[in-house]
Amino acid sequence: MRALNAALDWLVLFCAMLACVAIAGMSVLIVIEVILRSMFSSTLYFIEEYSGYMVLVILALGLPYCREKNALLTVDFFIARVNAALRRKVEFVYGLVSIGYCILIDWYVIQLLMKSIQRNLTASSVMRTPLWIPQMFLPIGITLLCLVMIRKLILPDPIKAQDPGEELAVRETE
Repeated sequence: MRALNAALDWLVLFCAMLACVAIAGMSVLIVIEVILRSMFSSTLYFIEEYSGYMVLVILALGLPYCREKNALLTVDFFIARVNAALRRKVEFVYGLVSIGYCILIDWYVIQLLMKSIQRNLTASSVMRTPLWIPQMFLPIGITLLCLVMIRKLILPDPIKAQDPGEELAVRETE
């Protein structure tokens, strides 16, 4: 079990780093496009298309990391105010529903990817990029998101003892 956790941690971090690389690459492409348009009245026609693909990569590969850090798919304002026993039950049900929904989304993006490969679909742009290339990141990220959510369901984060009135008392004294 420890090896699986370590492997999942590594995959989540690796995908997050790839998302960061995509952010940096997209930023460089946009700066190049701005310079070309403003100084040379020219453009590279593929930059807009590839920047869009990079947004998809950032989204898909950033999802598992965000969920791992509890920055995604949580309703903190509600959960933080209930007692620990009810909180565990709500988080468990919420986790099950979220996993089911993500598995359904994963199924559909895998079907989309398979159709793009079978039909040899390409982008209707100058570059004619095969659509399976940007689409392949969706099942990778969503499958990894499902694995992270399953792990969180099996091994939930420790609940911090927090009294809802505690936060209010701290604010009143400041």
